Amino acid sequence: MHDRGMSWLSSLLPSLPFANASMLLWGLAAGLPIMIHLLSRRKYHEVTWAAMAFLLAAVRKNARRIRIEQLILLLVRVAILLLLAAALADPVFSLFPSLGAAFGAGGQTHYLLVLDVSYSMDYRSGDKSRLDRAKELAVQVVNDSRLGDGFTLVLSSEPPQAVISDPAFDPRDVVEEIEALKVRHAGASLPLTLTEIENILQSVRRQHPRLTVATVCVFTDLGRTTWDDAAGADCRRRIGRLAEDASLVLFDVGQEGASHLAVTSLELRESLVTVGREVTFEAEVQAFGTRERTSQRIVFLVDDQQVRAETVEIPAAGRRSVSFSHKFESPGEHQVEARLADDSLPLDNRRWLSVPVREALEVLCVEGREGAARYLAYALEPGRGSTPRVRPIIRLENALLEQALHRFDCVALCNVRRFTREEAAVLASYVRSGGGLLVTLGDQVQVDSYNLHLGGEASSQRVLPARLDQAVPVGVYAFAPQEYRHPIVAPFAGHERSGLLTTPIWKYVRAELRPSSAARIALAYNNGDPAIVEESFGRGRVILLTTAISPDSLDRGTDPPTPWTALTTWPSFPPLVQEMLAFAVRRQFEARNVLVGEPLDGSLANAHSLAALTIRTPGGEAQRVPLQHAGDSSTWSFPGTGVSGMYAADFASATNPSQRFAVNLLPRESDLDRFDSDLLPDAFDPEFRLGKTDTGLPSTKPSQYFRYLLGLVLVLLLTETTLAWYFGNASA
Repeated sequence: MHDRGMSWLSSLLPSLPFANASMLLWGLAAGLPIMIHLLSRRKYHEVTWAAMAFLLAAVRKNARRIRIEQLILLLVRVAILLLLAAALADPVFSLFPSLGAAFGAGGQTHYLLVLDVSYSMDYRSGDKSRLDRAKELAVQVVNDSRLGDGFTLVLSSEPPQAVISDPAFDPRDVVEEIEALKVRHAGASLPLTLTEIENILQSVRRQHPRLTVATVCVFTDLGRTTWDDAAGADCRRRIGRLAEDASLVLFDVGQEGASHLAVTSLELRESLVTVGREVTFEAEVQAFGTRERTSQRIVFLVDDQQVRAETVEIPAAGRRSVSFSHKFESPGEHQVEARLADDSLPLDNRRWLSVPVREALEVLCVEGREGAARYLAYALEPGRGSTPRVRPIIRLENALLEQALHRFDCVALCNVRRFTREEAAVLASYVRSGGGLLVTLGDQVQVDSYNLHLGGEASSQRVLPARLDQAVPVGVYAFAPQEYRHPIVAPFAGHERSGLLTTPIWKYVRAELRPSSAARIALAYNNGDPAIVEESFGRGRVILLTTAISPDSLDRGTDPPTPWTALTTWPSFPPLVQEMLAFAVRRQFEARNVLVGEPLDGSLANAHSLAALTIRTPGGEAQRVPLQHAGDSSTWSFPGTGVSGMYAADFASATNPSQRFAVNLLPRESDLDRFDSDLLPDAFDPEFRLGKTDTGLPSTKPSQYFRYLLGLVLVLLLTETTLAWYFGNASA
């Protein structure tokens, strides 16, 4: 019975309108004056004494008055103790019961707070951001709750995050979590956020049946990039289902007519960056909003040193491209930055590039027979200067197992006859760890060996972008540029006399793309067959040219023998080879420049002595990342790119110097256009779509009634002292 009584008491206390209902137990002390009063009424043994007869007569005459006086003092003393206990319990009564009623019954409500933390919420009006405003409103909701209400907290981002997934019942803990929130350097996904909300509501309903009322409070700027999905049929259905189980309240903290500037892109036009060669960078600045922008200054920095500043005119809702050229004087890791002055949304005013600079690119040309790679080597470095941009090294096909491939930026296979399983494994490891591979065919190629070892469907070692068929009969073929859509052939657009379209082709190997592959055709033949096919594998890229690059490849079934192609003698050959090389190695540059949320990864050679590497974030934090060892190479991956800026990977090894990585914002979220709130599903209560004006919410913070109760206790203490003095003198 005792346990049942305590259980009843513990379940009763949270439902009372007090911040610290357990302090009411001190009210039991009010029984002490009553006990003292009762004990003082003990019986006396009467002794007859003549002189007492007069005193007893006087007492009987004033007995009624004395009892009333004692009762008054008793009541005052009991009231003092009861009021003191109530003051310690801190009573909570909302001054705005209508808003509290809309949020549900006190002590039984589950509040699911959803705060939009996409980087558009960092837009500032005055000295406060939209997120600051959202946090203030969320804190008001928490402070308006009653003891026993539970709170969960979800961040609407991409992906969403449940900060408090199991209900917290101490408002102070919830407020601390809210006040610690920061804007994420990413957008938000409404469908994914709805999924997180559904999961938490189901979990709380199952694990906390006492919370019979659910209210979802969403704090957002109603950005169109996030809320456009709300107009879709799927999201409307899901929101409608949520409204069947919970009240939906939306707090709109956005502003109409928001305007700002952003650096939306920073690109390197060239892929081959070597010492002493001038390269061009291009940045794009975009104005969002309707306010006219004039004389905007953009600054370019290389390795944190300003190298150029330019003032540009940007019309309202317009964009401008700004470019500059730079020559790197030393090899190694370099960074480039484009920067605008801070405005209402400072996060998107900077953009970075990581630029690894080499003395020269090393290319291993593997030939199936002597002379098969000679023309390719000439095209790779036509100038043969003292400081070559590309260093081609020609070796026979046994070099695949004899050379350390990781030291080469690209490997070119020229009319190689066939491959062993070991050679295929070495090539696969090289490509997937970030190498570029150029495969060219010819009269020696054994198609079955290529398909088996380089193009196995079920093999994780596949590096062939297409399945090879037999060579076509000798004929007259030409290249078709596919509207110059692919980056390899895009530079030829508008230069029809460059020779690309008139290149004589008499023979090639027919190739067929796999339905499920990500391979793309860069260049085709005039009959539609692929001529150049490319595909990315892991961190590397493979380019397949289905004809030969040497006049020594002949079809000996004709008299006289017919060469496969005259490609090597045509003026378009050197620039085509340069573009293929640039595209093959560009994957290495792309891996150094990612968007927020995309992982950083890489591979190391001969790193078995290292157990981990250190990643330094833009905030200066150092995080250890383990290495995964496999064969001669080691790989690593770092997923924690939640902040834009420059990252550094330190390997603590002389053979593997530090690497820099640029992590940039996805520019889509810079668009502050708002979703039309009138198109919101009806499930959101229109009476509480708050924040459309600057007046905001009325204060719902409970008044601090304990101050008044303590003041009343002080008054009663003075009253009790005065009454005790007065009654004592009157009795005398």
